[in-house]
Amino acid sequence: MAAPPAQKVLEEIGEDFLCCTICLEQFKSPKILPCLHTFCQECLATLVKKTGSLNCPECRQQYQLPVGGVPSIKGNFFMSNLIEIFKHRLGSMQEAEIKCKGCQQNTATHRCVECKHYICDNCVKVHRNLPFTQTHQLMSIEEYEKAKSDSPVAIQAVEYCSVHPKNEIEFYCETCQVPVCSNCTIVTHHMPEHVHRDLKDAADEYLTELKAMVDKLKVKEQEAEKNKTLAKQMHSDLKEQSSREERKVRKKAEEIIEKIKREEQRLIDELQNNYTMKMKIAEIDIDEIELKLCNIKSACSYVEALMHHGNAAQLLSTKDDVDTRIKQLTTMETEAKAEHEYITFTPHDEFCEHDILGTLKSDVCISRCTVENIPKQLLKGDSADLLITTRDSTGKQIILKQSVRVNVSKPDASWEEIDATNHRDGTQGVTITTQLDGEYQVTMTIGDQLIPGCPIIIPVIKGLVETIGSMGNAEGEFNEPRSVAVNKDRDIVTADRANNRLQITTSKGKFKKILKFEEFEKPFTPRDIAISSDNTYYSLDDNNKQVVMSNENGNVVECFGHNELTDPYGIAISPVDGNVYVTDKGDHCVRVYTKHGKYLRSFGTYGKGHRGLNRTWGVVIGSTGMVFVADHGHQRIHVFNSHDQYLYSFDCRIENGKMGYPMGISIDSDKYVYVTTDNPSSLLKFESSGKFVCRIDSESDGLQYPTGIALTDDVPCRVVVADCHNHSIKVFVQ
Repeated sequence: MAAPPAQKVLEEIGEDFLCCTICLEQFKSPKILPCLHTFCQECLATLVKKTGSLNCPECRQQYQLPVGGVPSIKGNFFMSNLIEIFKHRLGSMQEAEIKCKGCQQNTATHRCVECKHYICDNCVKVHRNLPFTQTHQLMSIEEYEKAKSDSPVAIQAVEYCSVHPKNEIEFYCETCQVPVCSNCTIVTHHMPEHVHRDLKDAADEYLTELKAMVDKLKVKEQEAEKNKTLAKQMHSDLKEQSSREERKVRKKAEEIIEKIKREEQRLIDELQNNYTMKMKIAEIDIDEIELKLCNIKSACSYVEALMHHGNAAQLLSTKDDVDTRIKQLTTMETEAKAEHEYITFTPHDEFCEHDILGTLKSDVCISRCTVENIPKQLLKGDSADLLITTRDSTGKQIILKQSVRVNVSKPDASWEEIDATNHRDGTQGVTITTQLDGEYQVTMTIGDQLIPGCPIIIPVIKGLVETIGSMGNAEGEFNEPRSVAVNKDRDIVTADRANNRLQITTSKGKFKKILKFEEFEKPFTPRDIAISSDNTYYSLDDNNKQVVMSNENGNVVECFGHNELTDPYGIAISPVDGNVYVTDKGDHCVRVYTKHGKYLRSFGTYGKGHRGLNRTWGVVIGSTGMVFVADHGHQRIHVFNSHDQYLYSFDCRIENGKMGYPMGISIDSDKYVYVTTDNPSSLLKFESSGKFVCRIDSESDGLQYPTGIALTDDVPCRVVVADCHNHSIKVFVQ
């Protein structure tokens, strides 16, 4: 069944559409704002009077109030017509018979679209004859109802010009973009300054444009709806997240509160246990002293009675017993055994992870305190971590009230105060770092009292500190070791020449690995070895006149140098470009290869002059590319720049003025150069400029033909020497 016309209008438009959102009633004299929101004229006037400005109550946009005030705001005629239709539809639903608006007696048969009144047949004749209404559109009620149902727009009242009220609006001025009447096109909107169009044509064209814009607006509406849903979801998520985080905060607070309660109980229990034990000792002291006091009082009473009431015979008859007893009592110990060791609570100012509330600190019994981890000796540059344990008179480990002071007397007679690290468990740590050789004296006090065992004497030694290996071919044994290097693991890699192998040990001499290369025509005889920054091993095999490039597991990667080398003795890798430098003793020069073995060049020639070379031996390159070459025959070190240009030389003169023959050479951060020499066998230290610093070894160390040399990255560094004829590796601290 088809819906009644009035109900259809209600369904399509809805009664709320015709209500003002300010007064919540049906519009009265509706006024439309530029934002397309409509309100009653009276409601807007009240709002402007109250706020002093024109703000849309819906979207809150602010507008300039017209000169004539709220009445001058454009009226919403569309809304007025809809209200009229609505009223009529509701009225037709409520009244079976409609009375004529003219005579107020007869039943209405027609409706005037312009006057918006229902009139009877008699009044229709009058309406058509009157000059000012004869142009009005009259429709029978049936026609009007059908038109209202089919197309309400078609039978809306004619709009008249606001400037010329008697003239119907027929045109649209495109220049001013306003509807106008015929008079307006002559007076205020005259051509050719203004362009006019038929009102219906302009409306039809705008309707097409408006449909396209509405389509876009609906897309925007959908987008806004989607974003609104997302915003609501975000709001819900934020609310849930807030609740979740709040629960976490409360849970954490409850955990902390519980932890604080447990800590409170622990401290109280510990305090009570400590004081209970101390009070029991004090009670035993009280009992013992009371017993002694009773004995003293009893003896006093008896002796005083004897003195006052006994005769001479009685007095002297007990003389020995009385004297002995009085002597016993007067020499008797009456002091309490328990010491006054009070435990106090020290609260923390800030929240701590451990000891949340504070710490229980006790009086220390200095005689019970100990120092542990005391080394018998240290190597120069090493450190020792001493552990101080503090206790009370019962031997219980405690956190002491007083501070620990540590003073270190150095071999040069200087003093240093060192801070102790409180571990909060009754122990404190002290780190002693040595930079000088000799005796370090460590004095530790608590309050003004020395900890037992202080001062602690720690000998610090330098010179020869380790001898690794002996002659043989077993693991950990050597046969004429000619060179050493230190790999990335700080292990010592030795060119064990007469055993035809490389041997790897720890810095303390513990055996780790042997590398052998047995795939060559002649036995592999390593004379020198260098290790690159990526831990690639470059072994100088003089028996096969080659450099063997291998990984740390002994897998050969490349062999090179066969065509150039005649008597290779030393090898080094440049930290600047990774090039490999090899000294050729037979040709008195240095040959340069890429890290992959491609031959590049050679420099240096045989000669007796200042720049001439004679039996080149060891070689080392500094961090800037400076090349230091051991000139064995001339007993000096030659220095070249990274472009192979000669810079300067310095003699290998030992402290007593005697010259040595340089063999192995190494460099420490470009500042110091270390050289091993033969005849005499020694280990020397020079500044990189050539100034002699010291001899590191001593005659008692017994070096015999020390060939290879390497440095560790310790501070200060260890100097590792291949003691060839002693078939061992020796480690020095300087």
